[in-house]
Amino acid sequence: MARYLVTAESATAINATAPTGATANQLFAAIPVSATYNYKLRRVTLGVRAGTGAPTSQQLTVAMVRFTARGTATTTNAPVGLDQPAATASFPGCDVAWSTVPTATWTAPYFYEVSFNSQSGVDLPFELLEEILVPATASNAKGIAFINVGNALPTAHLLTLSGEVEE
Repeated sequence: MARYLVTAESATAINATAPTGATANQLFAAIPVSATYNYKLRRVTLGVRAGTGAPTSQQLTVAMVRFTARGTATTTNAPVGLDQPAATASFPGCDVAWSTVPTATWTAPYFYEVSFNSQSGVDLPFELLEEILVPATASNAKGIAFINVGNALPTAHLLTLSGEVEE
């Protein structure tokens, strides 16, 4: 099994209003499956970057949501091989912009959520008993999306995400 890294950054001052149509709002990243291979989400690292200086201290919550239709991605960040740097992943990468957002239930209860302070970060390993499997579908329809819930970020602040995926 090959491992890949995907990264994403949210828009600055991302709000906490549910995505709809072409408006991503709180949605800032989505990792779809491929038509032929499933993936396991193995690690997620989240943080906050301010425009200048230290981030304003506030509590944030990022939720993971399983989506059932990919929507129409207009920008997808390609995955980077971790154990085989030149290898090409079988899954598409990480969607970061859409003309039509993925189809999902964007309200609580969420699949998974984590809260942290904007002046720190959080590193979530999903190994052994805590595996997160996303099964392959013929249409690349399923995956995991990441949304900001609770508090909007201040001006010039954005969320950062690094995800480790195993095919």
